[in-house]
Amino acid sequence: MRAPASSTIGVRLAAVAASLGVVLGSPYTGQIRGALQDALPGQYRLVIGGIVASAVVAALGGALVRIRERRATRYGLLLAAIGGGSLYAWATATGNANVDLVERFHLVEYGVLTWLYYRIWHSRADVTSLVFPALAAFTVGICDEGMQWLVPARVGELRDILLNGVSIGCGLLFSVALQPTAGARWMPDRRQRRALAAAAAGVIVLLAAFFHTVHLGHEIDDPQVGRFLSRYSAAELLSAARDRTERWRSDPPRELRPASIEDHYLAEGAWHVQRRNEVDDPRRVWHENLILEKYFAPVIEFPTYATGAGAKWPEAQRASAAAAASAGEGAGTYRSTANPYPIYTWSPVAFWSGIIAVVAALAGLMLRTGKA
Repeated sequence: MRAPASSTIGVRLAAVAASLGVVLGSPYTGQIRGALQDALPGQYRLVIGGIVASAVVAALGGALVRIRERRATRYGLLLAAIGGGSLYAWATATGNANVDLVERFHLVEYGVLTWLYYRIWHSRADVTSLVFPALAAFTVGICDEGMQWLVPARVGELRDILLNGVSIGCGLLFSVALQPTAGARWMPDRRQRRALAAAAAGVIVLLAAFFHTVHLGHEIDDPQVGRFLSRYSAAELLSAARDRTERWRSDPPRELRPASIEDHYLAEGAWHVQRRNEVDDPRRVWHENLILEKYFAPVIEFPTYATGAGAKWPEAQRASAAAAASAGEGAGTYRSTANPYPIYTWSPVAFWSGIIAVVAALAGLMLRTGKA
């Protein structure tokens, strides 16, 4: 995705700096929000909401001032951007005002990022003026979610990447309305088709690597405890339990370090602790505890930042839970739903074979299209 010579160095630097700020700031976003809430009790939502609203109003006002020709088309693009933003707001609504406000800020954030990349490529006379900015911003979105998955106290998943895509689409619509492309033809020349195929393939592979890391896993089917999903196999979980027991006996992870690498074994154990503690069904409570005792014993044995102290039941509580579960035991194997986001048990070989086929087909199509 090589930028044209007409792009200014300042715009390129601004786009790169904004991208680095989004990705490298991921570990600290929660802390920043918490600090703002502490510093502005009762005013946090007003301040952040004011920033979001001011940014949207300023952007729309600037666009309306600049639109002097082809008004119908460009106003239509603005309306489409607003509609997409409204869809984003609806899709991400949780009912928690603080969380929803952060998502609105996220929409503006990726809209601005897309606009910066669009300014680099908008003077191209073909479809790459639209595709390259979208791919660049989408790459930032994948890296952002990858960073959030990598560090403690943040969650990165495919759903959020796809929602980033909505923000990017809105940003692209707004950017074209503000400053239409110089496109005189749709299909780029052969050299640019090669660049486009390489860029698209790179983004597909990066997204697939993220999906593989975060969403591919195993279903553990254990007659003693039931079934549950994990990114680890049963043997890997048991091996991790032995390793953590040895290490945490002298140095359990008591303190959350936002810039550290998350222990995803601990994170998965915390899923089951939360699930065990939040349900009233005695059968679910009992089986979640069995899962913890067999596969995540060190998570409940030692005090950690993820679960605190006292996660392991005393014998009296365990006996009471066993009796309650036995009295209400239903038919069928217990299946845990503790995982907060989807884990798929697809074959990695089949998955990557499909990705390679898609990339090869895309490359072949792009290189053949428009061939003299």
